[in-house]
Amino acid sequence: MKKKIRPLLCCALIITALTAGFPASHVLATPTDTQADAAVNQEDGTAENTPTQPALPECYNWPIQSNETEGWPQGPQVQAETAIVMEADSGCILYAKGIDEKREPASITKIMTALVALEHSRMDEQVTFSHNAVFSIEQGSTHIGIKEGEVLTMEQCLYGVLLASANEVSNGVAEHVRGSIEGFVEMMNEKAREIGCKNTHFSNANGLHNEEHYTTAYDMALITQAALKNPTFRSIMSTDHFIIPTTNITDEERWLNNHHKMLRETKFHYEGCIGGKTGYTTDAGNTLVTVADRNDMELICVTLKTNANAVYTDTALLLDYGFNNFQKIALCQKKQQISVRLLPFDRQFYSEHASGTIGEYQNDAYAVIPSDIQVENLTKQVSIKKNLEETEYYFNSKLITRRLLSLSSVLTSQSPENAVNLLTDTLTDHTDGNIITKFKALPSWKYPVLGILGFILIFYIILLILRIKRRKKRRRKRKK
Repeated sequence: MKKKIRPLLCCALIITALTAGFPASHVLATPTDTQADAAVNQEDGTAENTPTQPALPECYNWPIQSNETEGWPQGPQVQAETAIVMEADSGCILYAKGIDEKREPASITKIMTALVALEHSRMDEQVTFSHNAVFSIEQGSTHIGIKEGEVLTMEQCLYGVLLASANEVSNGVAEHVRGSIEGFVEMMNEKAREIGCKNTHFSNANGLHNEEHYTTAYDMALITQAALKNPTFRSIMSTDHFIIPTTNITDEERWLNNHHKMLRETKFHYEGCIGGKTGYTTDAGNTLVTVADRNDMELICVTLKTNANAVYTDTALLLDYGFNNFQKIALCQKKQQISVRLLPFDRQFYSEHASGTIGEYQNDAYAVIPSDIQVENLTKQVSIKKNLEETEYYFNSKLITRRLLSLSSVLTSQSPENAVNLLTDTLTDHTDGNIITKFKALPSWKYPVLGILGFILIFYIILLILRIKRRKKRRRKRKK
């Protein structure tokens, strides 16, 4: 009997020793933590079984549309199927590779999820997670172990969405804001249309695979540009890590690390990176949105359908290209007023504006152009509709930016053509910050008036000369 017990005791001791080496699971959820960790490694572009030097994909040699603009700095080849670099303030596209081609976004979807939630909720609202929110995500997808009935604040949820890319938290946010995931998705699509996205359709709030869930590099850059205008989004996106305290169900803290490796101190760290969002599904491949700021120029980089670590090396190449080859120049600031410097004759016709304001800019306008080009080299096209002047700046055939000016009625009461002639050349007066507008050409109705006044002046001079001669003749006669 003792001989039979000894082997059992030995087995028990061995099992105890082996299991003692493994830490207790921090938080449990439907997908296993091992599966979740694997999904995280895929999503942040560090899949373990990736070869050190994989063969370049066919898409590496696909055409780069921005390189087709004459005189534009030539951008690098990248492994991403589609990619874009956009300047955040102006919306100017510096690099374009298939930017209107539809691809699955994966978890970069959550940028829109967070934006819609921020616009329709307060950070202190209590979010209670339903059975559907927790258990409807795919097994093995990224999560932070939220349990049915657990309560977080909206602020804690958004850190879970943007830093940890938690799919069940995205579902909970959607249900809280609109009452159902389907209703929230409608809000996401409506917001996309409002922003100007033309090739985007969302079918869920977390980015998991669905054939009707797609976007483009350009549309994702627009969505990110809109999200960056929200200070809370910026703050969360730029956070390295966040701790969710104990809740009504879970008695342990949750440590959330930002998945974006260009923000953190890793081998992929990029100087100037202020955040972004990672994404991965088997169908979408690796996707990445990155925002970086150097020398007061903020760039948005989006890469879609990339493989593993190439998602970071591609992005670094593209951001370097943007920062090294372009400069940002301010053309005007929103609400900035313009005054006019009139010629003496013009004062007779525009006396009420001789020393006052004649217009106000309606937007912040910046020109992001190649470093060796001056603003004066750009082509301008000016048009006026009602009381709004729109100036478009072009580099060869490429639209760089638009400037909008609300005009005084004294100018637009005349024909639009005349108003364009009056307001074509603008210079910045750095002494007071105002824009000084010089009248380049007289409107057509002034020329007949000038002719008549000139004729009257000449006629008056002739009469004056004749009178002087007559007076001289009279004096001579009197002397005789």
